Amino acid sequence: MQVKDSRIPLLHEVRPFFQPILSLQSQEIIGYETLGRRIREGNVESLGPFFKNPDIPEDMQLHIDRHLREQAIERLASAQDASSLFINLKPSWIYQTYKRTGVLPTIELLRKYQINPARIVIEITEEEFTGKLHELTQIVELYREFGCTIAIDDVGSGFSNFDRIASLQPKILKIDLNILKKSVIHAGYKALMQSFSILAAQMGASLLVEGVETKQELHSALQVGARYVQGYLFSKAEPQLQRQDAFKSMLKEEMKLFGQEEFGRYSRLLTIHQSLDVLIHSSVCISTAEEADRVIENIISNVSENCIRMYICREDGYQISSNYSRKDEAWSKDKSYRGANWTWRPYFISNIMMMNLQKQGILSQAYTDLDTSYEIQTYSCALGEGFYLFGDLMI
Repeated sequence: MQVKDSRIPLLHEVRPFFQPILSLQSQEIIGYETLGRRIREGNVESLGPFFKNPDIPEDMQLHIDRHLREQAIERLASAQDASSLFINLKPSWIYQTYKRTGVLPTIELLRKYQINPARIVIEITEEEFTGKLHELTQIVELYREFGCTIAIDDVGSGFSNFDRIASLQPKILKIDLNILKKSVIHAGYKALMQSFSILAAQMGASLLVEGVETKQELHSALQVGARYVQGYLFSKAEPQLQRQDAFKSMLKEEMKLFGQEEFGRYSRLLTIHQSLDVLIHSSVCISTAEEADRVIENIISNVSENCIRMYICREDGYQISSNYSRKDEAWSKDKSYRGANWTWRPYFISNIMMMNLQKQGILSQAYTDLDTSYEIQTYSCALGEGFYLFGDLMI
């Protein structure tokens, strides 16, 4: 008599649970990630260990996964709203199945249940993939052509592959929760989160931050430009779909608080504008490095405490003044920066153009300062014909 392997669930024991994904744009549930659960003796168990166990035959894992997927798609077909379903697919499973059969089972299920493919998000999980990337890309393109949205899951996890991201051109980047948690207390991880935000913007993709468990983490997600969020702050995975507006009041309140905090922060940053107002609207004559230094020295005692560095550049990017840096309330002067050219900085030329167009000072995006590792923003304003004052402001 064959003894059943207790690690392998029976089909009647498994069912999909649904964790809501919320839009920060509408503050409503816009979709659900479907997650496998095993119901045994009244207890609910995650199927994560089952799918990650290398000792369990892959065909058995695929069999259970497809059963769960069909249940989830059938549930979506009966939903009263237009919520999306986020389905996790391993690149190796997609690759091997299509290479062997020429069929994509998920597309067949969508046809069977007459689901609008625009409601399906295919999450390509971040795993170590040993197949041919260009062939995987061609297969994933079949989902896109059918009308599904492509996402990459766990960006930033151990097997993050920027070649894969560039090749698959996802519409959603799902950020690994550990990076978000670390970004709250670690400048390096915060910069990494910001780099993903920039990457998403450059690709025309949206950020989805998962694992949001606290309101502070929600605020951190807002700071890096997340469009969607998911996590225990809102709900764990449940057997039933929820009302679209189930968390709307809480999200609206937190976004209001976040907005107030950000307005307050920017107001503090822009206090330098008040201290420079007279200078901005007066005629400044600069022809030598010494004259540029005198301009800074005349105003340096009046700038706000968050200003840690000041210098003056010409329109062509060359710094004419010395660098003036503040440390422990004392300013120091460094002549070695005279003649440095800053056009290599991505924001320099665009900021010059905007100042000339708008006739007012502007504030850069936040970034990490190379010298101090502080998170800063640079305020810049015109000083007359062809000269510009820059002030680095610590956030």
